[in-house]
Amino acid sequence: MSNRLMTLLLAGTSLAMACGVAQAQDAAPQGGATTGLDEIIVTAQRREENLQRAAVSVTAVSGDQLATRGVTTAQQLTQVAPALQVSPAAGPYTVFTIRSVSNFGGNAFSDPAIAVNMAGVYLATPTAVQGLFYDLERVEVLKGPQGTLYGRNATGGAINILPRRARIGERGMDFNLEVGNYARVATSGGINLPVSENSALRAAFQIVKRDGFFSDGTEDESGEAARLSYRIQPSSAVTIDIIGDYTHQGGRGGGATVVKRCGTQVCFYGDKWTSLSDQPGAYAPLAPQSRTQFIDSDYYGIAANIDIDTGFGTLTMIPAYRKADLRYNSTQAGFQILERQKPEQLSMEARLASPAGQRLGWLIGGYYLHTKADARSNTESAAARTYSDQLINTSGETAAGFGQLTFAVTPALRLTGGLRYTWEKKSSDSERYTVRNVPGPDPVIPVVPVGAPAFTVDQSLTFDAVTWRAGVEFDAGPRSLVYANVGTGFKAGGFFLGPPGANTYDPERVTAYTIGTKNRFFGNRLQINAEAFWLDYKDQQLGYVKLVPPAVVLVTENIGQVRTRGVEVEAELLVTQTTKLGLQAQWLDAKVKELIYNTIAPPAATSQCRITGTVVNCSGLRALRSPEWVFAGNIEQRFPLANGDSITASVFSRYESGRELDISYIPETHAGSSTRTDAVLTYTLADSSLSISAFVNNIEDKAVISNATPNPSYSANGVVAVTLRAPRTYGLRLSGKF
Repeated sequence: MSNRLMTLLLAGTSLAMACGVAQAQDAAPQGGATTGLDEIIVTAQRREENLQRAAVSVTAVSGDQLATRGVTTAQQLTQVAPALQVSPAAGPYTVFTIRSVSNFGGNAFSDPAIAVNMAGVYLATPTAVQGLFYDLERVEVLKGPQGTLYGRNATGGAINILPRRARIGERGMDFNLEVGNYARVATSGGINLPVSENSALRAAFQIVKRDGFFSDGTEDESGEAARLSYRIQPSSAVTIDIIGDYTHQGGRGGGATVVKRCGTQVCFYGDKWTSLSDQPGAYAPLAPQSRTQFIDSDYYGIAANIDIDTGFGTLTMIPAYRKADLRYNSTQAGFQILERQKPEQLSMEARLASPAGQRLGWLIGGYYLHTKADARSNTESAAARTYSDQLINTSGETAAGFGQLTFAVTPALRLTGGLRYTWEKKSSDSERYTVRNVPGPDPVIPVVPVGAPAFTVDQSLTFDAVTWRAGVEFDAGPRSLVYANVGTGFKAGGFFLGPPGANTYDPERVTAYTIGTKNRFFGNRLQINAEAFWLDYKDQQLGYVKLVPPAVVLVTENIGQVRTRGVEVEAELLVTQTTKLGLQAQWLDAKVKELIYNTIAPPAATSQCRITGTVVNCSGLRALRSPEWVFAGNIEQRFPLANGDSITASVFSRYESGRELDISYIPETHAGSSTRTDAVLTYTLADSSLSISAFVNNIEDKAVISNATPNPSYSANGVVAVTLRAPRTYGLRLSGKF
């Protein structure tokens, strides 16, 4: 109860201060005029615009805010964008969830449901988000389907990661150095150098090392990343940015522990930070888990962003190429997975946008993507004493044309319409073999597969769809916007390695309705943004682990209809020039209207689902990863000193109610409510060139479950593997700008 009160206290303080300001005169406090809240520029609609004038649901977090919070991984975004949940999956995979839609994937067949874009380039695989969170301009979280301007697989939303680019005529550098418990050392920085009168170069890097949170050293951080940006303006009408990046991810990789039934309760089998590999008794009578987990992966990318002012409009072209070489041994899902994967992608996007300020605004464009992935992976089935031996070879092509029009009926009233046509082809030449009588952990897999394949997927599938968006927006005041949108989204179907006739899944489609308002009041000191939304999914895709004899298979199936509705509020108040409060809240009602699946290993009788033989009916239950309530509050207080220096104290707290994490809907896969509070105390020199911060994250030191997966041999050992968000961490951070 005290944890919840801490968050509600922050929220209540924010609202109380807002009421106080509402009763005050619109005048600056004594001691100097306030400048108001900062203006934020976003590119959520593929052109630069003020966040408060963008008639879409988007949360923007600046690079400086990310640095203040010490964000170096995708998982840490959960603390800075409350509508977003990010959880690690096995090996290099990451699960993003926005408004009940997740992109869970665990092999080379997987497609993300949340479109992640790096410097305007769509990342085609859910393994590609490692080593990106440094030297950033901002991160934008777009909520709900983005079926017009963003196309492929953006049914749940989009995340735009925008790095700092080279700036012509500027010379400077910045750095961050952080040390903390668990032997954490993290350093990052960037340098901007003029090359000529019309060109510049920016180089940035990140190095992160940290011991693991779990007893066997897993859930550590070990990585290096570098990014090189070059900008040239051969004329006033042409700007060319070229960005190349490299990331290496090493270390032990993600970790997990075990929860089991303790009579009528659910409890950790041992200490919460004792790894499942250090709890062989939990797996008895089956083999224990491996202690040789590792990740050794490399990521490469190069892209260009070419802007040409044609007079008629601005032409933007973004050619890009990315590839990766992934190697890992993971037990994070509760069973062993060994994989070597080599994904590649080549893409091109071209857009032509009208000049700003016209009564009729328009944007048209085209997009092409080619993907290829080769992988060999082995997955444990302990009860059967087998390992799968999967040889995966997939490729895909996507082409799309899109356009959007905005017409100003009056200076204050605008109508918007958008349309996109998407064509997609997927091909597979993949086999799955079974390696029998192999004792785990760490099996010896034959160099060449033995025997006939258990499953084969050698075929191509083609999909196409038209998606659209319609909206109206009205300027209700000088700094007040009211808008309403309806739009659709589409995600193509695909394959998984299963028996003939049961190894493909259909596309999913969504229709979303939103109504919202964005406001600034009282001399630009109070911001209140609110949105209500309703989403209807048809044939929503769900990935989960399933026993398909003789193997454990990650399948993707269409689960029927899902209805999601909710309300989201974001507020910010500049009480004085030195005091700022923030509040974010989301209410989410997400129900699976139809979820029926067939499995020879149905969940335990304690499941909320109705089980009849091998048929499991979970219709009517709450959608996965969908807490009903999320509250986040923050207080920032700056204390100016007589010598010109300053001290800034910041407190951030996030509460979320309980949520279901697995399709089994058993008590062990339910995560209870939780609150996490972070605090930062920063001393800044008068010229703002140097600052030193002391920080503590997860003050409560609460073990918050982020993923839960029943072991494929649950009926024999009762094991559910759970991943945890970070325990209490603390340290010092030195930052400088010169």
